[in-house]
Amino acid sequence: MEYHYSDLCIPTDHLLTGPYTAEYAPQYMVPNQAAEYEVRASVLVDGGDRFGVSAVVFDKYEELIWMGNQGGHVTSYYGPAMQKYTSFQVHESEEVRDIITVEGGIFALTKTALRHQIRRGIPKRTYKSPNMTDMQCLFHVNSSKLLMGGHQNKLIDLDITKMVENVIPIQEEGCAVLRSGGGSLVACGSANGMVALRDLRTPCSAEHTFRAHSACLSDLDMQGDLLITCGFTQSVGMAVAEPYVLVWDVRRVRNGLMDAAWSLTTASPPLLLHFLPAFSGRAVALSGDGHVALLHVNAPNAADHSVFQVDTHSSVCSVMDVSSTSQALVFGDQAGHLNLFSPQHNHEPVFNNFSRATEFADPVVGLPYVGFSDTTFQYSTVPLPPLSTGSKWFNQLPEEFFKKVYRKPKPIDPEVLKSMKMQGPIGYSPNPRTFKRNQIPYVQDNLEDLQAAKQSENKSTAQPIPKHYQKIELHYNKHGPNEEIEKCNKTGLPGLEATVPNSYCNSMLQVLYYTLPVKATLLAHTCAKEFCLSCELGFLFRMLDTSGGAPCQANNFLRAFRTVPEAAALGLILPDRGADSRVDLIALIQSWNRFILHQIHYEILETRKKEKALLVNSPPKTVRIPNVPKMKMMAPINGQYQEEYQYTELEFLGPATEFECQEELREDGWTGREDGAGDADTVPVDNHELPNNQQADREESEISQLFAISRHQLNRCMKCNKEEGRESVVLACALQYPGAAREAGAARGFLELLRASLAPRRSTPAWCDSCARFTPTLQRGRIVRLPPILAINCGGATIREKSYWVKGTQKETPEPKRGGGGKPCRYGLHCARPGCHFKHPERPTAQAGSSKNPGQESQCVLPQQLLIRLQSDGDVVINEKAETPPEPLTPNRGADKNKKKPVTTQSEEEYTLSAAVICVEDNPKNLVAYIQTAARDVEPVWYLFNDLSIVPVSVEEVVQFGAWWKTPCVVLYTAATTPQPQPPS
Repeated sequence: MEYHYSDLCIPTDHLLTGPYTAEYAPQYMVPNQAAEYEVRASVLVDGGDRFGVSAVVFDKYEELIWMGNQGGHVTSYYGPAMQKYTSFQVHESEEVRDIITVEGGIFALTKTALRHQIRRGIPKRTYKSPNMTDMQCLFHVNSSKLLMGGHQNKLIDLDITKMVENVIPIQEEGCAVLRSGGGSLVACGSANGMVALRDLRTPCSAEHTFRAHSACLSDLDMQGDLLITCGFTQSVGMAVAEPYVLVWDVRRVRNGLMDAAWSLTTASPPLLLHFLPAFSGRAVALSGDGHVALLHVNAPNAADHSVFQVDTHSSVCSVMDVSSTSQALVFGDQAGHLNLFSPQHNHEPVFNNFSRATEFADPVVGLPYVGFSDTTFQYSTVPLPPLSTGSKWFNQLPEEFFKKVYRKPKPIDPEVLKSMKMQGPIGYSPNPRTFKRNQIPYVQDNLEDLQAAKQSENKSTAQPIPKHYQKIELHYNKHGPNEEIEKCNKTGLPGLEATVPNSYCNSMLQVLYYTLPVKATLLAHTCAKEFCLSCELGFLFRMLDTSGGAPCQANNFLRAFRTVPEAAALGLILPDRGADSRVDLIALIQSWNRFILHQIHYEILETRKKEKALLVNSPPKTVRIPNVPKMKMMAPINGQYQEEYQYTELEFLGPATEFECQEELREDGWTGREDGAGDADTVPVDNHELPNNQQADREESEISQLFAISRHQLNRCMKCNKEEGRESVVLACALQYPGAAREAGAARGFLELLRASLAPRRSTPAWCDSCARFTPTLQRGRIVRLPPILAINCGGATIREKSYWVKGTQKETPEPKRGGGGKPCRYGLHCARPGCHFKHPERPTAQAGSSKNPGQESQCVLPQQLLIRLQSDGDVVINEKAETPPEPLTPNRGADKNKKKPVTTQSEEEYTLSAAVICVEDNPKNLVAYIQTAARDVEPVWYLFNDLSIVPVSVEEVVQFGAWWKTPCVVLYTAATTPQPQPPS
């Protein structure tokens, strides 16, 4: 850094002429072989032939060196090779006095202005002030504040974010140097030899002031509590350079005097000083003739200082800086040269330990060079310039020729299909020899076919997905306005935030919240269990009640949900990070629905047992409910049978496919013992019949009373006709879709799907104790009790099941003729063999169990109201409720042959659609819920719940599932006899 003492009327001729000329002669220097640093690069800066270097600094963020000259020009150099990076003018005439680097660019100080530029050379702002008359130095206080000083009786505290200055008057004669040792003190050195120590927190008043040199101060620097200075002393009426460096301990300043100070002698009078940041107690002293000495500050008597010489080109060495790693030193002189020095064995020094990458301009791609006699050069590799007229070159093909289009395969020869024999999923057929061996296996498209396909693509446009169905990334701001959320939810109903991957269950949480009997049960539940999902759901529902329509978070429930080992075993917990976008949300939410109902049921029973045990001070006993069938489910654990409700993985699997067991054969979960029955009398009921048709009692909770579907499962061996029966209970019914392996006469409407799922009938291989082998077994389910709330898992996990909701009725092979002449079938009505050639009795017509409007069935419309009749033989008849009363039932010819009386209706329930959870096939997929809400004395209204977005929808939009992007997952029907508490206002 250069200080302009001529402006203060201080003679400077002694620096170059006079009695000190011999001391600055190059031949006075003795070469030192032990020098630590040596020159690495030397460049003539921009404008160096006219102006000298006046400021130089290492960049603190990138591998750059910044230089300013006396003509107001700034140039930067990259790396140890000093490659020129940027060069620009900051002032038309004034020299650059000082430069500092910040994260967003640099600040260059001239005599009367401060310029801010980015590193690429683009100016951002120029700051000028009447208080800036003869500026000299800069100091970077923090990211938003600069301190400027000069040959004037004031300091300027500048806020660089607001560009607002604060003037600090000083008593000293100017401030030529501003340096800090890393603490709160900053040393301000004036040209008259005075040094003032100021606190950055209160810079208006100096903490300590003392005189360092009698005539003039040349330079100073601080490291910790050590301060080094160099300057001039007054001798015989003139200023004489002092051939030593003074070291001060700022901790021992008393009454303006230093108690502890010592000097370090140098071979040549120092002009500039700088501490080495990477070393403690090491400093660099530079004299005007280019003599550099590495000093040990804490060793005053050390004579082994490392010295070396900088080539000044017969001029004065005026500026110096040290990199933050101390691996590089840079020196500038009045001849316009920059010299970079580094340690002897370090040829690739770095300026910062963690420098960021420097932004360079994109390289200009030039034309390849080719020899005149080169005959192998491909001229097509040379890009053609764009035409100015907007036309294209002749060799530029249209875009449709660059699209990847798969060729259409030829259809399979009908002769192959005619003679093909199936072995499982693989078909075998002899080669008809109708094609040659090397014939093209695909259809060749000509130009006309391509144009026709292009026109058809333009005509066929997919139905867009409405915005309120798509995944919305919104976050609730607790400390500010939420205008975006208010636009998405103007209903006043509370939404749920989706901040974690397990928030996929928000739609089902809203369904449970607006299912008023479930909500009342959970709000009344309390227990002492640490992670109880029922308690967390009750707390969440209470928070939704008191939120006043503000969005809520289900984080506490999800935190407890992650601790349940059964949920993790069933794959219901998604990872926090890197969640797989290919997760099947359709199967996931249905498994979650089945799991949460079983979990709440078990937790309520467990709490009830503990409360009774505390009341009677004895082990809990089974609560008996008369006239309710009970299923023995004693899972063996370590050789013993346990009474408590136990989960198994099979209970929560998704809907069964056509080759798997039905869901009612998998779902258990009811516990209990008969009175007086010991461990030896308890056996799994899956393989044994209840003795003497006794019905055991069953423990029930509020959840099982609302959702439980009681069934009687009858298994009959088709070889020996042995029958076994068992009782089963499920909390959610899974739809069973028709397939090629099922009976061909099954109707495919939603009502028939539901009827076949409630009372399933199928044939599957099973173990028979009488036959002692696996035999074809006819399995038939009969409904014992209908629930007040009918929860239906709609499946849709396979392509065939999804296509049902998109396309409606599937086209399958024609139904084979049955009931023709010939020998009657031995299985009669219960025959499940496809294509059976024997005679069968007439089956019940589809009119009794299907909707009266077949057009709606083909359009995949959910019925709003259902009328389910439970017959005395366990079969169910489902009709869509109409305004006119239903016709009386005719006797069912398919009843048991042993019964002579006609089938009568045992019970009848009217169900109304109350909620539905659907999956939006978008990218990413999304789960939303249709919920019917009703306030006091107000008609029910349907709302679409999409996390924080809640919008009202019409009934037609709720029941229509013909769109390709809309797949139902869970549907809830509520019986008319179910008590409905009033919802919160």
